[in-house]
Amino acid sequence: MSELPERVSGARPVSDLPAHLQCSSCSKPLFNAQQTLHGCRLCHACVTGLLHEVEKRPCPGHTEACTLRDRHSEEDVGGGVETEVSRATCYPDIATRREVAKLRVRCPNCDAGCSVQLEWARMDQHVQQSCDWHSLRCEQCKELILKKDMQRHTSSECRHRKETCDLCSQLVTHSEMETSHRNLQSDVCCPRFSARCPHCSERSTPMDRRGYVAHLSECPERTVECKYSHLGCGEMVSRSDLERHYRDSMDSHLELMDSKLKQAAVVPSNSAAVPQSSVGAAAPTATTADGREVADVKRRVGSVFEQFKKLQVNVANWAHSTMELEQLADRFGGVSQLRTLLSGLDERTRSVEQLLQQVQQLQQQVQQLQQQVQQAQRSQ
Repeated sequence: MSELPERVSGARPVSDLPAHLQCSSCSKPLFNAQQTLHGCRLCHACVTGLLHEVEKRPCPGHTEACTLRDRHSEEDVGGGVETEVSRATCYPDIATRREVAKLRVRCPNCDAGCSVQLEWARMDQHVQQSCDWHSLRCEQCKELILKKDMQRHTSSECRHRKETCDLCSQLVTHSEMETSHRNLQSDVCCPRFSARCPHCSERSTPMDRRGYVAHLSECPERTVECKYSHLGCGEMVSRSDLERHYRDSMDSHLELMDSKLKQAAVVPSNSAAVPQSSVGAAAPTATTADGREVADVKRRVGSVFEQFKKLQVNVANWAHSTMELEQLADRFGGVSQLRTLLSGLDERTRSVEQLLQQVQQLQQQVQQLQQQVQQAQRSQ
């Protein structure tokens, strides 16, 4: 007797199952029954799921046959020894399989709606050929669909079914038709498809993809970044609401500007301390020519630091101006005068950034001069 296909293992007997046709481990029908050397009967699922291929383990059965008396140790120990089995020690129980194959069972798809009852041996033919409640996998979307619904699914429901665009005659899937082929915001939009702008649909007229791309640069309802995003404002507002945003967020923009300027005014103290210590450490023990060179380097370092200090004062002045702006905002409560001040803050920020660049350049000059000092000292 050959094995029954695994796809019909879920079939349930119509009547009560006799005890000798129940698995000794799980009490379910002995589907593709296996028998151990000590006579225990197990279903195929318990053999493959509970037993090792070759390593012997205690038999999972619960019958008397699963425990044998050790005659040699019965008097000393007085207990039973559980028989150990593996898949390799089990063999097909042909007689039991023949009985199980003749059992009348319900279709495995009975919960889905099939009411057919057949012998277990004939059930596989029914499932594959005539059961309308059997689930098949759609070749396009890979979803499980009932056999009776497959034709409707492939023709009108499958999201990967092919469709021909009635505008450009291109063959695309249904999901692409909805998400990209007829979507002005998609780079692969149908060249002949036209629709209103999704941002200002009530105001705009139908346009194609090319017209939509050109329209975006002036669409009043398209969301754009605040012009103070470089300061930290993360708001995204429609182009038509920009003026209102600038007016309502004036205080927060001032705070961002203040924070930016304060950060720019902070200069690490060790940037000036290191060169001074380096200059002070120069020992005038060189020759006359080397001494003049070292003195010249010291003079240039001192000149650079004088310029550096002036820049620090300028940055501090910018920070002080920011504090005055805050006081002005508190005094006038964000009236029209602050708009003019706010428009000028951008120019001040650019000036600060230029000052910072000059500071960085001076720092680089200091480093170069330090290297020259060190080289002059080594040459002594």
